Amino acid sequence: MHIPVSKIIMSLVFALSLPLVAEPPVIDDHKLTSDLGDKIGKLVEEEKTTPGEDLFKQLERTKADLQLKQPSTQECKNVYSECVDGVGIIASVYKCGKCDKWHRSACATCWTLTEDGIMVTNYHVFKNKDHSGFGVLSRDGRVAPVVEVLAADKETDIAIFRVKGEGFKALKLGDSEEVGNDVHIIAHPDGRFFTYTAGNVSRYYQPRGKSNTVWMAVTAEFAKGSSGGPVLDSEGNVVGMVANTQSIYYHGMEKNGEGKGPFQMVIRNCVPVSSIRKLIKE
Repeated sequence: MHIPVSKIIMSLVFALSLPLVAEPPVIDDHKLTSDLGDKIGKLVEEEKTTPGEDLFKQLERTKADLQLKQPSTQECKNVYSECVDGVGIIASVYKCGKCDKWHRSACATCWTLTEDGIMVTNYHVFKNKDHSGFGVLSRDGRVAPVVEVLAADKETDIAIFRVKGEGFKALKLGDSEEVGNDVHIIAHPDGRFFTYTAGNVSRYYQPRGKSNTVWMAVTAEFAKGSSGGPVLDSEGNVVGMVANTQSIYYHGMEKNGEGKGPFQMVIRNCVPVSSIRKLIKE
């Protein structure tokens, strides 16, 4: 059977015009961070980091003078793919005194606020004041030294800091999201790096005994290691930041009077964007 050359050419042109379907990114958790401690340790040895003790003192700073871009108004086609490169892994290193090797802390999450290296995470991430230095690992494998804390607040669990470098993928600060609206989180729960979850804002509330603190509760899941992860709206703007969880048990239903009773649900608390904005002088 003879097929005309013109039909073959038309078929090839049609095939080439079809959009290429990209494979989803595959994260190798072990490979990504296997030598992170050594890389941060090298930055410490080269005196490119700021000691944890000095960073801890800088947590007393209350305002960061920054120029920020306006929030995006265009809905993302895919929040994860458009925002994931603005999320980093932050860790610190120390020496135990019993060997000459660098030891790494557990990893937490941070996100980029400006292209020249201004980033945000939780205040409690910098609690290791006796550690020699901190570093941030980007998804592309780049490790940047943490050099300065610009502003922080312990009660609302926020720290704005600077790393050395430029050309970072920046995320934009958005406006407060209404209860019931969709939110998206990219974080590192228990070493499962760059994990995406989604849910809704469930409420805003003041925790007991903290009149100056407001939490934004969400239904999107997260766990230890997610601390400092950005909470995003559907336009890719940061509307909050992961902070902590509280598990609810049915007290009074314990078996044999032991334990906490049946587990019921997890309250997932986040820092609202309004609290982050209070630390920024524009």
